[in-house]
Amino acid sequence: MFKKLVPITMLVTLSAILSHADMNMTQKNDAIFQHFEQLKQDMDKVFKQFNQDMFKEMKMDFDFPTVFSATPNTDLIDTGEAYELTMDLAGMDKESIKIEIDDNYLKVVAKSEARKEQKEDDKIIHQERKVGMVQRGMTLPKDADGHAYKSTYNNGVLTLKIPKKK
Repeated sequence: MFKKLVPITMLVTLSAILSHADMNMTQKNDAIFQHFEQLKQDMDKVFKQFNQDMFKEMKMDFDFPTVFSATPNTDLIDTGEAYELTMDLAGMDKESIKIEIDDNYLKVVAKSEARKEQKEDDKIIHQERKVGMVQRGMTLPKDADGHAYKSTYNNGVLTLKIPKKK
């Protein structure tokens, strides 16, 4: 049984490497990085399909852990006077979003809760919403003024406007 898991372990390890490389890049204009991004997206689809097929047949509710499941999609755009970062955080509690910028390294952590309160006699028939946490870190461009950012959270999207240093 464990011999069959070796390829999955290798994929998860490769996924971690690609995810770490992605977190430390501020610009993805090079063709090679676009290929890595496509590989990351393809591997995400493979793990998601694996989860759906295998565990549905076993009648189990199991969320196969991947490196990417806890890494929200993020865009960083240079608008000329500032940088605008948008991050998908759908389902996250606004109050739980923590933003830290230290030495031009941005770290965002957010948490979600499946259900606020449950009565003792409630019986769960089907549950897909889970308690979870997402985290994303990336190095910002050298001229970003991380101490003067402004943030908004609307419709599950976090937006940071980070001015450039003068």
